[in-house]
Amino acid sequence: MFIIDYCGYNIHNPDYDIIYRPNGSASYLFLLLLSPMNFYINGEKIQTKPGACILYAPGVLQKYQAVKEFYNSYVHFFAGEHDMKGFSFPLNKIFYPENTDNINWYIKKIHREYVIKPLHHQEMIHGLILQLMVDIDRDYLKSRCKEYTGSSLYSVFQALRLQMLMYCQEEWTIDRMCKMVNLEKSQFYSYYKLFFNTTPKAELLNARIDKAKYLLTNEALTINQIAQVSGFSDIYHFSRYFKKLCGCSPSQFRE
Repeated sequence: MFIIDYCGYNIHNPDYDIIYRPNGSASYLFLLLLSPMNFYINGEKIQTKPGACILYAPGVLQKYQAVKEFYNSYVHFFAGEHDMKGFSFPLNKIFYPENTDNINWYIKKIHREYVIKPLHHQEMIHGLILQLMVDIDRDYLKSRCKEYTGSSLYSVFQALRLQMLMYCQEEWTIDRMCKMVNLEKSQFYSYYKLFFNTTPKAELLNARIDKAKYLLTNEALTINQIAQVSGFSDIYHFSRYFKKLCGCSPSQFRE
């Protein structure tokens, strides 16, 4: 569970102020810089621009100083090992998210909960920090994909993926998907794997099975009807894939 140690929203320190914690802190520290700063990381001096972020792990040296104005938002928080698993953005390294307004909005909400401590504030803080981490990770992945492709191709693939999963019952051929993103088959598969770490076939199958599982709760529909409505061409393929992914047949799941 994410637990607040301390936080601040849109904080002004004295000009040229310096933060120096040679042994770091016991908690994680997430910083959103709102003015230029000089950071000292692994013996290197790095000047940052407004909008820079860094997430310090516990026990890591923290040393940074304002170029002039000291203006930032920050969250010190404790987290279990499981809480921080699965995120791809780097620790102890400067990075630049695209949407800092959204990040600062989360910090504002976290700060309010921390200060006022309304009913269920600990649960709310946990949820907000988790959303903050997820939002940062999604933004980081998007920026890395843009850096890799040199284009807005990631957004195009996101739009395709959303449409495919929303309308999973439709026929999604490789030719149709390639046409939507204007790429050859080999390029399409390579970028899909890069962006989403899976294949369109695997995601489409999972979406269809999820839809079928929901429809099986409606006993007014036959299993044949559910197979068709979920996008399966015949009951045989539906039953085979359903058992493979769910460990039981559709009729057993319904029971």
